[in-house]
Order: sequence, then structure tokens, then C-alpha cells
Amino acid sequence: MIQRKLNNVSVIVAMWFLVVAAVPADAVQDAESQRRPEQVLFFATDRNDTGSAEADQKYGYARSEMTYGLAKVAIPDDHRIGKSIPSDKNALVLSALDRPAFFQEIAKSVASSEEKSLFLYLHGYNVNFKEAAMSCAQIVNDLHFNGCALFFSWPSHGHITSYLADEASVLWSERDLEKLLESVVLNSGSKNIYLMAHSMGNRALTLAFLELARTKPKLLSSVKLLMLAAPDMDAGMFKRDIAPALASTGVKVTLYASTNDKALRLSKRLHAYPRAGEIYSLPLIAPGIETIDVTGVDDASMGHSYHCEARPVLSDIYYSMKLNLGADKRYSLDAIDTPQGRYWKFRE
Repeated sequence: MIQRKLNNVSVIVAMWFLVVAAVPADAVQDAESQRRPEQVLFFATDRNDTGSAEADQKYGYARSEMTYGLAKVAIPDDHRIGKSIPSDKNALVLSALDRPAFFQEIAKSVASSEEKSLFLYLHGYNVNFKEAAMSCAQIVNDLHFNGCALFFSWPSHGHITSYLADEASVLWSERDLEKLLESVVLNSGSKNIYLMAHSMGNRALTLAFLELARTKPKLLSSVKLLMLAAPDMDAGMFKRDIAPALASTGVKVTLYASTNDKALRLSKRLHAYPRAGEIYSLPLIAPGIETIDVTGVDDASMGHSYHCEARPVLSDIYYSMKLNLGADKRYSLDAIDTPQGRYWKFRE
């Protein structure tokens, strides 16, 4: 998400094209011919309620108590997979829900879905509430995800100069996220929960997930996939402490990383240590973690938001979620074996 600010910040051949170039053809056709005029999402946030009647100004960057609601995001008729949804004034409509009603509505949404599935998304640094909603809506729409979609928005300042403040806030939100995860597992009725975080948001998600695993491990049986996109986390600490703990839960974990991630390159310069989502000679390789090298599939100048902007990555996410395929079963990926272990890379 940071680069958006910095920019403004014959059968095998057919199969190959469908898998590498985009989300599968049938999914694309469904998404483009049956696209809903709006994407409905649930949201939970520990941002302050500003009292504004305008949806894009409703939640600020100050820390506050958890609030809940429903978000409706307008999807343009000409939207294409991997393209940001225009953030015009009327693109987002919010409805507040109290906590009991929130989980009741989530349970209804899950129950009405074919696969009884739920997707939870956590944004990264330099993202305001509206941007979080738009990103989640775009991902869900582009994947043609038919389950219940939910995003958690922590109090990022939404400003490029507030990196240190965002670092503090994302850790502050970890406890709220942990409680949310627990409540979602207990109250949603979903047996197929998929979790995704981007960039700095991975810090809160991994900590909250591991705390839940430590205190209530039986709850993790419904979590099918943990997706870590461009994690802005200390690579050494992740490999030593986080990765083994995640692997021990038995939940499938996918880590997406890139050589071209300029945002994480800047983060490394600030912290003096490599980040888990960036690649130098080799990506971060750890037992129990499926690491995917996405270098070359993202044409954006910052190379940081490929999880929502690169069609091959969206395709990979689709196959992970929809078909529950491991990296070794996904046709678009080649296994790369090294002395440190195996990782995967998109086929050229």
C-alpha cells in the first residue's frame, strides 16, 4: 500500500495461461460477468470515531476502543483484476453495528455462503481506514470470494512520515486483534478461515495468532491458511522465533517476498536489518513455511503491493484458498532447492 502514496507514491498451453496470467478463466468470467455492484465487507477497528458523517473521514488515526460495522464498496463496471478501486467520495458507505449484532451478521453471512468460509484482511503502514476498506474490497472482488469478508483496521496515521508512530500503533493493536480472532473463530461458524496481512500488519497478525495458539490451540482447527504478504518484520527474528512457532501450529503458512520491494528496502535502511519480505541472494527459508518469490510478476515501481496488484499472485492466492493446494501442487510455481531449503518461484 505504501507505493500508492509514493507514486501519487493444445491443453498444457491453455492451462499455463490460465494459471500464470490471471485468476482462473472461469473465475474471471464469473467475476466480470456477475460482478456485484458493490462489495459488502464487515469491519472491526480500534481507530477513534471522529463523529464525521463522511465515510472517508469517519475513523481517524488515534487509538480507541473497538468498534464494528458493515462497509459497502462500489465496484466500477470497468474494474479489472489487480487494479485499485477509485476512491471517490461515494465509493464507501458505512453502517455501525454493536458487537452482538456484528457477530450475528457474520454468522449469517458465513452460513449463507457455499463453503462456509471467512476471509480476514489486515493492512499495512501508511493506510487510512478508507484505503483499508478499498483494498480489502478489491482483493475479495478480484478473487471472487463468496464467503464472509472482514477487515481489521488498526490506527495507522495514513501518512508517509509517521512510520515510527505506526510501528507503535500496530503493536498496540495486537491484543485487540487477538480478541477479534478468538471471537471470529468462536462465533462465525466458519470451518474455513483464511487470514492475510500486508507489510507492517504482519507484526500484529503473527503475534495475535501465536498468542491464540499458545492459550487456545484447539481454536486453530478452523484456520486453513495464513498469508504473509511482504512482511515488514525483522528477518532474523522471524526466522529464529516466529517461523518455528507458526510451523508448530500445523496451519499452512505462505510468505510472499520480492527482490524488487523498494518499500522494504527503505525499511531495512531504517532498521539496519533485512526484512522478512525482501530478497537479496535468497528469500527467507524456514521449515514449515512456504516461501514464494514473486520477483518479476509485479510491474509497480515500488514492488510492494503485489498481493492485490499482480494477477499471478492473485491467481496463486486463489488456488491456495479455493482448492487448498500446497505450493508443490500449484502449476504456476517452480520449486527451487538450495542448501538452506526449498522455496518456490513463479515460472517465467
